[in-house]
Amino acid sequence: MNILSIIYANTRFTFRFARPFIYSSSPVLKGSIMNQAEYGAKFRFEELKMRQPNKSNYVVLISVLAIIIPIFAGCSHREKIIIPPRMDLRPYGTVGIIEFTTNAESDLKQYATQEYIHAVQAAQPGVRMLELGGKDHVLKKVGLGQLDPDAVRAIGAAYRIDVLIFGQLSVSDPKPNVRLSSTWESLKVGAEIEASLMTKLWETDSGVTLWTNASSRRQSVARLKADTGGNVRFGASDPKDSYGRLVPELVYANTTDFRSSYEYRRVK
Repeated sequence: MNILSIIYANTRFTFRFARPFIYSSSPVLKGSIMNQAEYGAKFRFEELKMRQPNKSNYVVLISVLAIIIPIFAGCSHREKIIIPPRMDLRPYGTVGIIEFTTNAESDLKQYATQEYIHAVQAAQPGVRMLELGGKDHVLKKVGLGQLDPDAVRAIGAAYRIDVLIFGQLSVSDPKPNVRLSSTWESLKVGAEIEASLMTKLWETDSGVTLWTNASSRRQSVARLKADTGGNVRFGASDPKDSYGRLVPELVYANTTDFRSSYEYRRVK
């Protein structure tokens, strides 16, 4: 142990032992030390007080927000708006529909027509639709050979309908698609077809065209058969099995203008 350490230890011991006597014998020194202690305690109290949140500030903030939020909410908000259909059939009394024509199987025209009726009435409940039969049958009844404005007016008078709908469904021949795996272990056989649906709506009083639309789709199909001549055809007799979702999707796209839509708009 060096000399400085001995002096420092003795000084600390002497001061600790003599501190009570120094305070009692020297009021000035005692007051000075006590004032410093009180000042330090007061300073620490004020610092702690500043760190604590002020409840009055929270009250003011909440009051301001309670006033501002309703003002902004009342100025602008979003609402769900109904957009009416572009082609509304409900103002008309009775809608006549001629069975659609097609270049595919004969069963497909009835299937497409029924899907169309279902789509229209689902989009606009309460629409009165009258099935008139095939195109040739209807034209024969009015004594005309083609579906022109004169025939439309004659059909309206004969069947007592206000508007007339007719459509043509065109279907391409199946295009076989044969794929062989890279390992030559599996063979996948499929086909694709393309279809389009064109529809027209006439007013029977005047014979004028009120609305037209067209839709098209491409879809992979299955259940194909090939005859000895190399012709490929569907293996299923039911058009629902043969064409899958092709016809319903065509009809749904074609009847878009008959359906209401929704959108959100900012209103005040």
